Amino acid sequence: MSDLLEDISKLTKKFSKPPSQSQIREAQGFLDLARQDLTSSKLNYDARIFNLACYHMQQSVEKTAKAYYKLLGILEGKAIRKTGHDTPELFLRMVELPWAKRFAEFAKEASGTQVVTDTSIAQLVIDNEVKKAEIARLSPAGINQMLGLIPQIEKVLVPFFPVTNKDLVMASLRLYLLASVTFPHERYSRYPDGVVKPKEYTPELGIVASIANVWSETETAISEVQRLIDSSKRKKVKD
Repeated sequence: MSDLLEDISKLTKKFSKPPSQSQIREAQGFLDLARQDLTSSKLNYDARIFNLACYHMQQSVEKTAKAYYKLLGILEGKAIRKTGHDTPELFLRMVELPWAKRFAEFAKEASGTQVVTDTSIAQLVIDNEVKKAEIARLSPAGINQMLGLIPQIEKVLVPFFPVTNKDLVMASLRLYLLASVTFPHERYSRYPDGVVKPKEYTPELGIVASIANVWSETETAISEVQRLIDSSKRKKVKD
């Protein structure tokens, strides 16, 4: 375990390269907009405009994820733009980076958890309209089960937190799961020609019924990314 923790510490340092002032500004800009979208989601929900509540919720998750990746500089700006609104692709592109296989070895050795680094199946889900519609129509139980993975995985990762940045790790995990349950709603919630229609966004739809849970996890993710930005700003001032 000591060798494993040392390797993770080295990996964390690799990703802790100080971001540029431009990266910090862009990340903060995305995060400020994410907060606005979250507020818009709640206002639309209170007005019972449930489709737009879900649209702005998805946008808040997407912009928080883009703030995270802008700050870290793991992906090039071109790769971030290319994902468009299919936010889970950000995480798939990260998993395809060379270090991902080593991380998969870490996870398996530390907890017995098998981390899949082959992104082809996940990409098919993102690209397949039928699969996207299934995600859009997930039941409240299905959504809460996915988000319930967050505390379970966090418990497994606790031994690593003394040598890595907890916000760095947990923001990535939280945003991936949030992106996975929200990304189809960018289109379906706004356009009547989709497989799922805006009129289907009623209190009976899983994402609407679970929206408070999604808001809560999104607020936590925003706080995690904000702490990473603030830490980067402080380091710049010291330098």
